[in-house]
Amino acid sequence: MSTGLVIKGNPKILRFIAFAMLAVSMVLIILGIYYYMEKDKRLKAEYKLIKCKITKIEEIDRGDVELTLRDVSGSYPPFKYYVSYDPSEDELEDIDYKLNEIREVYYYPKDPSKSEMKFFIENYETGFILLMIGIVFLIDFPIMLLVSSFGRKQKNEAGSQHYGIKDSVISE
Repeated sequence: MSTGLVIKGNPKILRFIAFAMLAVSMVLIILGIYYYMEKDKRLKAEYKLIKCKITKIEEIDRGDVELTLRDVSGSYPPFKYYVSYDPSEDELEDIDYKLNEIREVYYYPKDPSKSEMKFFIENYETGFILLMIGIVFLIDFPIMLLVSSFGRKQKNEAGSQHYGIKDSVISE
């Protein structure tokens, strides 16, 4: 079905879809904010933000890298952090981590292997994705309303054309 047929034939369906997308976008935005706040609360309560030095970078398997991190203050024992990259596009030298580089890390004392590098998009990934999809749906809402109004206008113009005998032509 071509877009022209949908616009001309079904402006009510487009309006319904537009308002459904508005509702879905609101739900996604609210969920995105909720996931962001929950993750932020968990990071602040259960993790410790520390500065670590990358002491060793070792490629365990093509595409999988093991970083050994050591707390700069010496308060926490060294731990391993694992990173993956696409070996078909990148080389080991292209990853964002360099030897002796100092990075901020959300250190998880109960299980250091669950520690996370401080990076907004990775730390809040679920909330960020839901928020972005919600915003895209929100942007689509006025566009779909505009398209449906054009469809309604075209339908009204087509319906206003009368065929047959005009009243002024009929005589006594």
